[in-house]
Amino acid sequence: MNRIVHIIKATGIAGAEQHLITMLPELDQRNFDICIIVLTEPKKPADKLFLALEQAGVTSERMIINSHVDPSLVVRLVRRLRGLDPSIVHTHLIHADLYGTIAARIAGVRAIISSRHNDDPFRSNWPLSILLRLVNRYTNRFIAISDRVRVFTIENEKVPASVVDTVYYGLPVYEHDEGQVVDARTEFGLSKGPLLVCAARLTEQKGHKWLLKAFKSVVDQFPEASLLLLGDGPLREHLEDTVINLGISNHVRFAGWRTDVMEILPSTDLFVLASEWEGLGLVLLEAMSLSLSIVATEVGGIPEVVVDGETGWLVQSKDSDALAGSILAALRSPNKMLECGRMGKLRVQNIFSVEKMIIDTEKIYNLLLTQIFGVNTVDSRDDVSSGYEGINKDMV
Repeated sequence: MNRIVHIIKATGIAGAEQHLITMLPELDQRNFDICIIVLTEPKKPADKLFLALEQAGVTSERMIINSHVDPSLVVRLVRRLRGLDPSIVHTHLIHADLYGTIAARIAGVRAIISSRHNDDPFRSNWPLSILLRLVNRYTNRFIAISDRVRVFTIENEKVPASVVDTVYYGLPVYEHDEGQVVDARTEFGLSKGPLLVCAARLTEQKGHKWLLKAFKSVVDQFPEASLLLLGDGPLREHLEDTVINLGISNHVRFAGWRTDVMEILPSTDLFVLASEWEGLGLVLLEAMSLSLSIVATEVGGIPEVVVDGETGWLVQSKDSDALAGSILAALRSPNKMLECGRMGKLRVQNIFSVEKMIIDTEKIYNLLLTQIFGVNTVDSRDDVSSGYEGINKDMV
């Protein structure tokens, strides 16, 4: 039995955390003993994440990170990893990539994997970029959640292409009946007109300021239109002021964090995401799985999810006029929206399945275990066709 310890820094449940909640319970328990160390801030204990992990049957534990610079964390991680004695340490997000990798090497862990969940611009900034390049030397393999993130990791962090694999997020099949659907218009006091929805953290990355400017133009053409913003974050107060200044307060609702997003989405008409950068966009997969058509920015891994003209509309980022134009084009073409929604659901089912994600991830684990320990844990799952030929691409 090979123990694999995942490490992530988290304050709640976002894309990377939801990915782990989906993936970890599905890994082959005959060959892998899975646990996760969650680095949490003192005032942000991420209780919802731990509850979700517990409900998923995943062994988890908390370790406090006191600040971005916390040398004591390395010491504590080293001590814990020596106790756990893992075959592989698998890190997620920047704090785990740095602290987790350093601690794993000091603890004598021979196999380290890092998942790259985003093409974060800050990873290119000095001195972090230099530190990452040094630490990356101790990482055996990298998993990128999209081809765009793979290219970013290779080009910006100078990682050899031969050790960076692309494994898309997998989305579980979501089934609901009409009784579970939340009537968003009634729930949030919205009009009966077109209802746009965006589910994303209220941060600079997600580009809400461009969306709100675009939506002002939409309201000018569709006076009964509404915009529902699911999510919270540090920009909420500023964005609320923006809504007031634009004169669209009656048309926009800030719903905050919701645990029933998948019950809310079916009662909306169009999903919009105005990200300035994006590793993949798990929430886009969730919307597409519910047959929603998409208007999104053509950044990061989004074009690998949304096919322009087939499952939605793609526009340049930071261009509120272009965003408004595509939203208006969608609202004026209801039949096209229905067709995009239908094609989007098929795309999720065919390309972004949990089964494929699990098989591809296990193949990487097995490859690394074989290379380093001479251990082969391959089982009957590997006979299942997974499209694995898409991994280990050497051409950039």
